[in-house]
Amino acid sequence: MTYNLGVDVGGTFTDVLVFDEVTNALTIDKVLSTPENPSRGVLSGVEAAMGKADARMDELGLVFHGTTVVTNMLLEETGARVGLLTTRGHEQILHLARAWTPGPLYGWMAMEKPEPLADLVDTRGLDARVSAPDGEVATPVDPDQVRAAAADLVDSGVEALTVALLNSYLNPEQERRVREVVEAEYPDLPVSVSSEIVTEYGEYERTLTTVINDYARPQVIRYLDDLDAELRESGSSAALNVVRSDGGIMSTDAAKRRPVELALSGPSGGVVGAATIAERKGVPNVLTLDMGGTSTDVSLVEDGQPSTTRQTRVGYREFKSRAVDVNTVGAGGGSIARVQINGSLVVGPDSAGADPGPACYGRGGTDPTVTDANVVLGRIPPSVKLGGDLELDREAARTAIESVAEERGSTVEEAAQAVLDLVNENMYGALRVVSVERGYDPREFGLVAFGGAGPMHANALADLIGSYPLIVPPAPGVMSAFGFLTSDIQNEFSETYLRTERDVGGRDLRDALDTLETEAADWLRSEGVEEADHRFDYFADCRYFRQDIQMSIPVDTDDLVNGPGIEGLKAAFEARHERQFDFSLDAPLEIATLRVIGRGTIEGVDLEAREIGGEDPSRARVATHEVYFNDEYHDTPVYERGALAPGNVIDGPAIVVEDDATVVLQPDHAATVDRFESLEITRGEGQ
Repeated sequence: MTYNLGVDVGGTFTDVLVFDEVTNALTIDKVLSTPENPSRGVLSGVEAAMGKADARMDELGLVFHGTTVVTNMLLEETGARVGLLTTRGHEQILHLARAWTPGPLYGWMAMEKPEPLADLVDTRGLDARVSAPDGEVATPVDPDQVRAAAADLVDSGVEALTVALLNSYLNPEQERRVREVVEAEYPDLPVSVSSEIVTEYGEYERTLTTVINDYARPQVIRYLDDLDAELRESGSSAALNVVRSDGGIMSTDAAKRRPVELALSGPSGGVVGAATIAERKGVPNVLTLDMGGTSTDVSLVEDGQPSTTRQTRVGYREFKSRAVDVNTVGAGGGSIARVQINGSLVVGPDSAGADPGPACYGRGGTDPTVTDANVVLGRIPPSVKLGGDLELDREAARTAIESVAEERGSTVEEAAQAVLDLVNENMYGALRVVSVERGYDPREFGLVAFGGAGPMHANALADLIGSYPLIVPPAPGVMSAFGFLTSDIQNEFSETYLRTERDVGGRDLRDALDTLETEAADWLRSEGVEEADHRFDYFADCRYFRQDIQMSIPVDTDDLVNGPGIEGLKAAFEARHERQFDFSLDAPLEIATLRVIGRGTIEGVDLEAREIGGEDPSRARVATHEVYFNDEYHDTPVYERGALAPGNVIDGPAIVVEDDATVVLQPDHAATVDRFESLEITRGEGQ
């Protein structure tokens, strides 16, 4: 077994990256996604990539898979019918929600509130109750009552069951007892308990997150079982692992139990891969830009670590699950441009997708898209075939953009440029959300661009937001798959703490974190990770006493006992608070939640540095092509990226082509090939 493989399912393409552990060679391939049956596209991509690498399926050792199954299920509301068992009197908890109503606001009179994923007719109240704050059992579980409620729900057609009892984060035993009773009667029914999915206070968030977990479970179980079976039938005995929303990986068995942790599976891999490449280059602080066919995902990496959040949002639903802090906008290569009645131009969020795709795909699409605009302006040269084999229909692209030009009363080139300008502004706004709105100056960060369309737009984005250097890694179109191959096995373990600095000392905090570390170590062992590969990160969610906004602050456990202790933790919190909100309060520190992240390090892709040579890139120049920049066409050299060598310097304007992406270098900019074969783009003097 000498090959590992990463596979990422996108809205348009399924990206595959094969890593040869012996030679360190990387082989990439892209196939069109199959939304009607994602596993078919995955298997097709895996077989094609292994064939391209001249490898047999039985030589495949590990498969790391980023999946959009949960994301699409939540967006399209196609999950399972979920039953809910909760404490009597709290049956409407999903309907009450929070004061903020999820959903779009149409004026001040109408709001669209999504229906709960566990309907009230599928909700049953139990007398079981735990009291707060001591966690004592106030009313014990009645097994007969549980059996009757479960039988009623199963007979009505529920496909999965959530158990979410009041205050169960203080004492999980009642929920576990309910699960035991139900599973004894219905062993094939997926049952999740809230105290294991979210081990923190917040009845609504804990219930909602667990319901979402069960909403996804039946379909995820079927999908992973089918994919694993198809891999076996193809001759592979590879271990299939699934990428989590926080950029880590877990076994398929763990994924089947906790599919809610896969909601942002795909985007997280790209951020992890970008962070790895940027840190290796010595640029630990970067913004990431992942532009695909349907959407663009942006994130922030500080000190080599992707930013994470405990509040994950998919569509209108926000729930508690650790994820890479990604902001997504409907801006992709397939985003459709339309002229509204008032004459204004809009781009996205609707997309042409993979079928029929942009007009230039030649698959029957007629709507004008961002990719069509790039084709019209020459940003994608005639020699380029998307994914290596999809030849573009340039006349169809021009015809599509002409429809925009006619409605706007402009030339085709002006219309195409307007489409690109608008989609760039949409992405610029997304980048500001993860930087400026978090208290960061984007001019102090680099920008890493990837995805099939990202490198075409990144130079313009870098100018808009002022983030340099701009780094375009090798094989940017499959960066998420690359990130999968550099990820660790990981999971987070948390405990509600709710103590102020007056009530707790450094030793108390250290002891509580040690208990969570033991839980994390047990989980890593269950995932087959050797003790020598265990690593732990510690965090405390802090806030000012009687305030609600909290921040997750890294904790050095030695400092708690042998260093500044709680005072050091408070100083770190106040510095973060000051940076993001520009003020601090004269109030005690409260520690709301403790967290330990257990990581099992695996030997992933190792980037090899090559020797730096001369600056002359002429050997890689393959053509000259007219490209539209700054309101006029320029004779622009086209370079084959695979023929470029470390040390080569390209002056803009220029186009750099490869199978999975096209890099657009604007006038008055320069690109240098670094020792890791990334393109590092900088502005010319005076820019």
